[in-house]
Amino acid sequence: MDDFAFIKIAHGRYLCGLGPFDARANPGDNEVAFYRNSFDLADPAPWKIPAQHFETEDLQVLLRQNGATPLPEISWAGLGDDDVRDVFEEILSDIESGELEKSVPVLTERGTLHRGEPAALVKALIGTTDETWGYGFRKGDHGMIGRTPEQLFTVKGGQLETMALAGTAPKYEVGLFPTDPKEIREHELVADYLEEKLATLGPVERGERGLLDLGTIVHFLTRLRVQLRSEEVDLNDLIQLMHPTPALGACPRGEGALKKLLEYRQRLDVPEEFGAPFGVKYRNDFLSLVAIRNVFWSGREVFLPSGVGLVKGSRFDREWRELALKRNSVKALLGV
Repeated sequence: MDDFAFIKIAHGRYLCGLGPFDARANPGDNEVAFYRNSFDLADPAPWKIPAQHFETEDLQVLLRQNGATPLPEISWAGLGDDDVRDVFEEILSDIESGELEKSVPVLTERGTLHRGEPAALVKALIGTTDETWGYGFRKGDHGMIGRTPEQLFTVKGGQLETMALAGTAPKYEVGLFPTDPKEIREHELVADYLEEKLATLGPVERGERGLLDLGTIVHFLTRLRVQLRSEEVDLNDLIQLMHPTPALGACPRGEGALKKLLEYRQRLDVPEEFGAPFGVKYRNDFLSLVAIRNVFWSGREVFLPSGVGLVKGSRFDREWRELALKRNSVKALLGV
């Protein structure tokens, strides 16, 4: 099967790359380069240069049989919470002691592919709303396809834009959500962190906290932008600065907290690229997404991760419900 990568760049428009891909440490000038990396940014050559690229409204052109390629049929194995409870208790203990303000454990539901083609999930991205961004890749017999509501950042015309997207509730609780102190605290941790990081780059404009309605889920959303002091920016440096935000990482973001977070991800067997930056450089602009709300596959094994932010006052039953809410939203979005 042919390798590919794609990302939504505008309403109804996708930039696609076809393999083989040339992996490099840095992108070249005036060339299309996809950015793929692990959550810990361990890939020394994260820029993937496609053999050819094109824009399209119909991602089915990435499939050999186009619209006739059969959708995947997946049986999900269900979940147990023993390991997750241990991780939750360790994180909440660190929060109570003052060592942490927030951390984001990730739980992965597993499934088995019975028939069909996982890459055919691109069909589910047709007609996606402006609130979500379709993206994905296939490399050999493994890949990832998702619809994320979260951008890490964009750079265009000397301006960097980003968002704080944290705080979650089911749609039926939207009346209580805007005044929920735990969810507000979780969101403001992320927004404050981003404002502090961006201030090192130039003057920051921070919008008001609002709501992002994704149908079954609502989130708090704050948009931020900064006019860069210099248009000559190193994208690798910006990614290192911005990733991971406390929306999917740890706060404060010290080496010790991140090391613990990575250990938790290993214990819970989280796909390496979940929550990592996924982006593209094109026309001298850069768009990067946070790789969440996705499905991974490797051979016949399928993985559906979801993360949840723990802060002071978090309760296991409530966070367990949020994890299920996010996974179920992905299943509905992608039809799995």
